[in-house]
Amino acid sequence: MHNATRQSLNKESYSQNLLSVISEYFSKEKQYCIFLDVDGTLSEFHIDPLKSFIPKTTLCTLCQLKDLDIPVIAITGRSVQVASHLFSPLQLPIAGTHGLEIDMQPFGKLNADINKRHIALIQQDTQKTCLPYPQLLIENKDYSVAIHYRQYPEMAEIAKKIAHDIQSRHSEFKINEGKYVFELIPVAADKGQAIQKILNHLNFTNVLPIFIGDDKTDESGFEVVNHYHGISIKVGEEETEACYRLKNVADVANFLDLFLQFFKTHFSRHSEVSHGEKACLN
Repeated sequence: MHNATRQSLNKESYSQNLLSVISEYFSKEKQYCIFLDVDGTLSEFHIDPLKSFIPKTTLCTLCQLKDLDIPVIAITGRSVQVASHLFSPLQLPIAGTHGLEIDMQPFGKLNADINKRHIALIQQDTQKTCLPYPQLLIENKDYSVAIHYRQYPEMAEIAKKIAHDIQSRHSEFKINEGKYVFELIPVAADKGQAIQKILNHLNFTNVLPIFIGDDKTDESGFEVVNHYHGISIKVGEEETEACYRLKNVADVANFLDLFLQFFKTHFSRHSEVSHGEKACLN
């Protein structure tokens, strides 16, 4: 892990690779902390973002990890409000809008101090600028505005030019490029900074963070986790700072389940956690 070799956790060697990682770092004195991106990591990517969902089996796994006293925290570009619906009925801490709003459920919020007037102005500018292009989907969030072209991928260059033109008029914002989307967002938005802020808040003395993500916006999170000598996992084949790779959403679900099974086996006091699944998901 320390040399960031970006090994693939192939299906045929899941158990071997997982046990290798755990055995290298495992200690009863360590506090594991799992950070998870949502779209493309826990949920399959959909052309219509409203159709995205997290499989119930994955929610059950996350619920049981919570029963093992392992913090599980979502790090997503979606707002906290929208992301919370995806996890329902499971309640997790969520860092939404790339960390600008952080709800540490049930321990309060760590939201960034953002000028809402600037948000309103850039949203108005975006709506006006995109009027000639009804194919583009404009999503106004609490702290940002996103220009989606997922239904018309051939409009990538037009969407990119629009985003850069708008950003040039609003220097307090930057552009986050994701899958079929350009998001104009305050410069303070950064998943790596969000993970660091949460770790500072949790104040664990001997933490081992884990972060799984699939997008360009996740790279700063991988860098922070690598700094802690944690476990960084990239979903997909793109260039990355992550140390390990998984191929797709199904592989992430399998990895999390194997991780759960390891802890259920090695912590006898938590060997029976089925009641937690019922409590969270029924």
